[in-house]
Amino acid sequence: MSNKKILFQKLDQILKKMFRYSFILGGWGKYVWIIIYLGYDRSDGYSARSFAVNPNKIYKFEHQRVCNSCYEDIYVSEYDPIANKHNIYINIDIINENIKEIKELIRDIEIHSIDAYNTIRNLYLDSKGYPKLSLYFRRDISDENKILEEIIESFIFGQSISDRGSRYREQPVLRFMALKEKKKDINGDKIELSYPNYYRFSFIIYG
Repeated sequence: MSNKKILFQKLDQILKKMFRYSFILGGWGKYVWIIIYLGYDRSDGYSARSFAVNPNKIYKFEHQRVCNSCYEDIYVSEYDPIANKHNIYINIDIINENIKEIKELIRDIEIHSIDAYNTIRNLYLDSKGYPKLSLYFRRDISDENKILEEIIESFIFGQSISDRGSRYREQPVLRFMALKEKKKDINGDKIELSYPNYYRFSFIIYG
């Protein structure tokens, strides 16, 4: 099996885990992000945080261009490779049950994301530093089964999205997102790509 095929399988698994994370969060999982801050050396540890849109502020978030007050932290974490410790600090005002299960899922997402990043770096990127990963999941309906069905029908598509020569720090350089095929005519002869109807997912590397 090619490295590229293995990579897209890894990203598909991350998508499914983000889907699960979103629904575990309930109302807090409609819009959710996980940001992983990387060391420039692959042997370094990392830190991460997850935040989401407060359910009481979703309308405000959806109708304002900027709404910094709409976000709340779900957790922060850090991995120390020397001590081999992975500490996760949950916001118990948001999550106050099934903590062990949620921490296991968080570890899973982060470890799979670092693994996917290392594969992406070997396949597509140079040896320069890439300080951050961003995972995003949004669900547009509350029907878990419909979203899962659409995830199964979707595929991951990657594209370059910025110039490494930018003068700004932490610019997005490579994005992977979930898409699906959409037939444009009744005979099915013409096909175009579109976003899924019921959710969005992206995995972005910053440089």
